Amino acid sequence: MWVLFHVPCPTPDGQTARDLYEKRVTAITPEMQASAVSHGCRFHRAWHASDESAFYALAMWETRQGAQAFFREWEIEDEPGEVAIFLEGDVGLVPSP
Repeated sequence: MWVLFHVPCPTPDGQTARDLYEKRVTAITPEMQASAVSHGCRFHRAWHASDESAFYALAMWETRQGAQAFFREWEIEDEPGEVAIFLEGDVGLVPSP
């Protein structure tokens, strides 16, 4: 299950795309990474748009239940204005690993 997270910025509470990105740079620990893997996360990356208009993250989870368990364990809440887009299909120029 691929999920694209999109947060328009600045958020209603004034956070910039860079703020949201930096929050993750400091929050993601080796313990959090191990927990994500144990809950079925197979891919996760995050970016901020160069024009500061949005924050994006892309994740691949084995199941929605595993993702939800991880978010509960680490008390991760949606950012203000965040939208999770569940992606379907899989086509591309380069084969998946």
